[in-house]
Amino acid sequence: MKTIVQWSAYFNMGSGILLLAFWYLYVVLLPYNQLSTTISLLVLNRNWVFVNILGSLGALLGIIGLIGLYISLGDSASKAATIGFIIALIGSILMFVALLRETLVWPILAEHDPNLLDFSGPIYSSSTFFPFFIFSGILYTLGNIIFGLTLAKFPLYPMWAGHLLAWGALLFGFGSLFGEWQAIIRSVGITGYSIGLFWLGFLMK
Repeated sequence: MKTIVQWSAYFNMGSGILLLAFWYLYVVLLPYNQLSTTISLLVLNRNWVFVNILGSLGALLGIIGLIGLYISLGDSASKAATIGFIIALIGSILMFVALLRETLVWPILAEHDPNLLDFSGPIYSSSTFFPFFIFSGILYTLGNIIFGLTLAKFPLYPMWAGHLLAWGALLFGFGSLFGEWQAIIRSVGITGYSIGLFWLGFLMK
């Protein structure tokens, strides 16, 4: 009978593949280069649900995989690893909820009133939505950085697997701060993060 760690190996590998597919299909299948003042242009596209379901599923598998990855550390888990795991787990859950909401709810909103999804509209200018969105991203990024760097020091896994997880999360999470370069920086980040996640999962089998 497979243990949670063994199952989590496949969840991490699957999460890495799905997140990578989500990001690149997002850019290829959706009119990402036309994005300017509203996201409704993307949401109303026929590929929106399909692409975002991949991301939502990848995020869900990543939550289970993260738990198994932490369990695999056993009693050797340091305080830093535990703190990073807890922060990353909370951030991952919040990000999954956000992705699922965008996947299923936003098309309904956009069909009734596309202006609701304007970057200057009621959702993005909300005093609750935007801070929650930013807070979720910070927790997800910070948790993965701490956890990834502690994994890099753990003898069970290669140093570079943990570094890919950590720095990939950093570039993807904060890449949006770099204006016209954000697409490139975030692409490098999600690629590194996904490879690190797949690599760690492969070694957990």
